[in-house]
Amino acid sequence: LFGLVGGLLLNLMPCVLPVIGLKVMSFIQQSGDNRWRVWQLNFTYAIGIISVFVLLGTLAAFMEMGWGEQFSSVGFNITLAVVVFAFALSFLGVWEIPIPGFGSSHDSSQQEGLGAAFAKGVLTTILATPCTGPLLVPAMSWAVSQSIGVTYVVLMSVGLGLAFPYLLIGAFPRLIAFLPKPGMWMETF
Repeated sequence: LFGLVGGLLLNLMPCVLPVIGLKVMSFIQQSGDNRWRVWQLNFTYAIGIISVFVLLGTLAAFMEMGWGEQFSSVGFNITLAVVVFAFALSFLGVWEIPIPGFGSSHDSSQQEGLGAAFAKGVLTTILATPCTGPLLVPAMSWAVSQSIGVTYVVLMSVGLGLAFPYLLIGAFPRLIAFLPKPGMWMETF
């Protein structure tokens, strides 16, 4: 229960909150307002988020690595830097990596696949790690000291809590109207 609530609270972090509306709007645009397609994309994105927490559960259970410790790996940091650099060059127009709904100059009616939605869920969760770390360090520290089953249940609950808004808005797309819009308030917050 605390893992689920903790995951829900992670959505209020400044690195995560603005992404919710942008991502859901991207899925709505991609689907052409087809509710089933919106649900599929949001569900697959949520599975991408939860899969990161399953991986973290595996790292915690078998390698005793806590949340954010992946950033102490040189290989992880180099890989992440290359991915972010490639996206940055795409945004600057050096080459085109189609990222529907995130600054692409092409027609956003082009359908995004489920694989891309999954990958974006994974990447979003990894990139949000530094922002969510302060809330997850106690949970990870506690989870590592528990049985493997409890470790997985807790971390999957955190992932489900983080993914819950996408699942809810995927089921009821009109709820997006209640999400705050990105703007100057984010810098103040």
